[in-house]
Amino acid sequence: MNVVIRRAQPSDIDVCAAITYEAFKDISDRHQFPTDFPTLDFATEITGLLIESPVFFGIVAESESAVVGCGFMDERSPIRGIGPVSVDRTFQGRGTGREIMKALLERGQDAVGIRLVQESFNMASLSLYASLGFEVKEPFVLMEGKFRSQPQHGFEVRPMASEDVEECAALCKKLCGCDRTSEIEDALNYYSPFVACKQGRIVAYTCAVSALGHSVAQTEADMQALLLGAAAYSSEELLSFHLPLRYASLFRWCLQEGLRALKPMAVMAVGEYRSPEGCWFPSFVY
Repeated sequence: MNVVIRRAQPSDIDVCAAITYEAFKDISDRHQFPTDFPTLDFATEITGLLIESPVFFGIVAESESAVVGCGFMDERSPIRGIGPVSVDRTFQGRGTGREIMKALLERGQDAVGIRLVQESFNMASLSLYASLGFEVKEPFVLMEGKFRSQPQHGFEVRPMASEDVEECAALCKKLCGCDRTSEIEDALNYYSPFVACKQGRIVAYTCAVSALGHSVAQTEADMQALLLGAAAYSSEELLSFHLPLRYASLFRWCLQEGLRALKPMAVMAVGEYRSPEGCWFPSFVY
């Protein structure tokens, strides 16, 4: 089957959103896991942001002038992040996803490294990404729930301010080895980011207590304080985030707090990869 890859345009938002919503729902329903795009409206909102943003590279795959797939690359830092990548259900298993991934990898060929988040129950995408050179680097689970405990003493947890960006970026650079300043700045405009301070110094931050934003902390204890403090601010009934399984004690603490693990996932990477120090939660891209 021949497909044509081209740059995504604003006129593609609705069809790309529908493809993403249906593709993610289909694989999640088949394995009885929650989807990352629970409604078509949410898929449309995210797709619109990705296509219209100057810092995301978006492409579509066309067959006989009809859009049958789409993919995106986050270009805000030297480490690129791929996702989401979606193919119309009637075109899956016919090479469309591979062509989209090849085009994204070609776009990012000069990047220091490229990462993506993969749903571990999706054997087709796991095999595709592995065949293209990606390796599993960080298994994690999507956590969801409401914390039982109140915010901890000794920490000040508050909404992030613009003057915090430099200190948060420096903390990320120190612990994760990459510059994510642009993502932190974007969080101030689109999400509800928070910082946790101890003795007047930022020891943890989150771009969003959800799968949309990454979080960084010096220690697991600092991350606990950040989560409890952010939860006290939040109006959401349930909070969600990605928790790497290597933080075994933090995982047990979340379970004791009443949260539950919803589905297995993993960070995959090609090129340079430095395992983060401290405590780190990935976003839906990486």
